[in-house]
Amino acid sequence: MPRTALSRRTLLAASAPLALAAAGCFAADDEGSTRLVLANALTPAAGLSPHSEDAFLLARWAVAETLLALDDDGLPVALLATEWTRNPDGSWDLVLRDGVRFHDGTALDAAAAANAINAAATAAAPPRVVDGLGLAAEATGDLTLRLTTTEPDPVLPQRLSSPQLAILAPGAYSGDTVDPVGFATGPYAIAESTTTGVELKRHDDYWGEPAAMDGYRADYVPDAATRVAALRSGEAHVIEAVPYAQIATLDEARLQDAPTGRTVSLYLNTGTGPLADPALRAAVAAAVDPGPVVDDIYEGRADAPEGLFGPALAWAADHRPYTLPEPAAPDGQTLALATYSNRAELPEALTVIAAQLEAAGFAVTTEVREYNDIEPDMLAGAFDAFLMSRSVVQDSGDAYTYLDSDFTSTGGFNTSQLADPDVDAAVAAVATAADGTDDPAEAAALRQAAVLDAEAVMLATAAVVPVAHERLVTGVAQGVTDVAADPRERRIITAATAIG
Repeated sequence: MPRTALSRRTLLAASAPLALAAAGCFAADDEGSTRLVLANALTPAAGLSPHSEDAFLLARWAVAETLLALDDDGLPVALLATEWTRNPDGSWDLVLRDGVRFHDGTALDAAAAANAINAAATAAAPPRVVDGLGLAAEATGDLTLRLTTTEPDPVLPQRLSSPQLAILAPGAYSGDTVDPVGFATGPYAIAESTTTGVELKRHDDYWGEPAAMDGYRADYVPDAATRVAALRSGEAHVIEAVPYAQIATLDEARLQDAPTGRTVSLYLNTGTGPLADPALRAAVAAAVDPGPVVDDIYEGRADAPEGLFGPALAWAADHRPYTLPEPAAPDGQTLALATYSNRAELPEALTVIAAQLEAAGFAVTTEVREYNDIEPDMLAGAFDAFLMSRSVVQDSGDAYTYLDSDFTSTGGFNTSQLADPDVDAAVAAVATAADGTDDPAEAAALRQAAVLDAEAVMLATAAVVPVAHERLVTGVAQGVTDVAADPRERRIITAATAIG
């Protein structure tokens, strides 16, 4: 199926530079059919390897699946595994679903599942959801699997729902390379993958309800204005991350709005530079006023910050009090601020925050790049402050993994470079909060209470300044049905999605 350049009407409507617009291609099929086109906001960073952030593309396309999924309360439910049991020694036994076939026609068995889990756990850059766990999998029968960790992990089933632990056929793995094309289990299979997007086709041997469409296309369109213009022109039918500033240009009927577990925060570098001083971090926290960001940039479709965890998580309403360090008076210290362009609101919000910090007495520089380009520098502590939109429950559905990866001294996504013994201890307490109970609901309540305790300890360090709780705004064309509104942002296209 040929791909052509964006039409002139899309480029004009977007008012975007051609270099950005060319990142996505929305031409209709030669036959003029109404084949669904999805415009994704992110481009692959690692060749669609599920061990990277690309895993969330595979999940949103309904291509890759995991051993378990999560219900609305964040508790595990069956997917490729139908049973899971915790043993007295802390290991977990799982029973796999019978009759599952990979896209290459081979059958899912315990050996294939163990291979996939072990490949993730031993990757050169392990997914943050399992980094440091010592996770290992072993087939104990044709369809039975045992998982072990260095220390007992009561939320391992929730971790197994992470798209970064997708189960692929053995053929997907070659040395350090993981190629999901033709080797996943979902209702759609990737038929073709190029630098501009993917073509997907129905997986006819899917174990569940068959896909409603025979296929569709997903294009990489990081420029938000181009995505919106394509929806308005009819050249795309579903678009991710509608920019808040352009919501008014779309019919309300085209907007799918839902709360998410995503919080925009300013992460402060506690390791080096001027913000290694807690008093100056407190000064930054005092200077940042979220009001203009929430009301103006997000057009009122975001919620004022209540902490790290917003109103999408009902259990998080009982935030604990905390006290910031006594702020110092800024005296012209230069702060290097940065963010990424994939979410249109972030550069605008950074401009507002930079002005607030300058008014408080700091000197400020700003830098904006595409996420895949800026992430290595972000994680290396190259900036004094980094504005990021972060899903606090995306990795596992359990907030512990977010706190552990982002704020502990051994965390693999510790943008703030935080190394605080009190924070480490408070987060570690979450892991053991439910010890002694086998009741899932009671265990969840105990862990959630411990998460809120740890949140207060962490916020008291002034290592991060919450700015807004985002809502998920997806653009959906008339005639398209059953597009998922997932607070965890793991699903968009499902087997039920259809176009009239």
